[in-house]
Amino acid sequence: MSADGSSGVALGRKADVAAIRRGARRVAWLYTAAAVFLLPWIVFLAVSLPKRDLDRHYDVAWVGFDLLLAFAVIRTAWFAHRIDPRVQIPATATATLLVVDAWFDVITAGNRSQFLEALLMALLVEVPAAVFSLYLVRRVNRQVAELADFDRLVRQQETTPTVPSPETRSD
Repeated sequence: MSADGSSGVALGRKADVAAIRRGARRVAWLYTAAAVFLLPWIVFLAVSLPKRDLDRHYDVAWVGFDLLLAFAVIRTAWFAHRIDPRVQIPATATATLLVVDAWFDVITAGNRSQFLEALLMALLVEVPAAVFSLYLVRRVNRQVAELADFDRLVRQQETTPTVPSPETRSD
């Protein structure tokens, strides 16, 4: 161990990195589960959505949108599994698409029961999932900044010449 205690810092940093990896893996599995849920949901929508007289491709529009959402969720899971800081990009897209999905589900509801169902889904699933995705983005951004600061500090310590203290000088 050096006089400045750097090996203790390195051990503490390794523990921090291990905790970050565990958290990232949990998040990755959460997004993977969401993607697994979305795929059968999309098939259900493709089969069950009505064709409307005014909107010839209403069902195709929603299925296409949900496929885009599924792609964003899958990409978020993939980057989280890799513990890649670029997870921020698909997580932001996921949050945006979830809010848009909630908005249009509520606005395009055909009757009162569909409106209440869409509102409950928005309030209990889609908006909280969007907020979680934005939280993930903020957390990853903060961790990347902390790691960059730590790396900068380590490089600074490695390049700064050490001056012996007056007690250790031999005159």
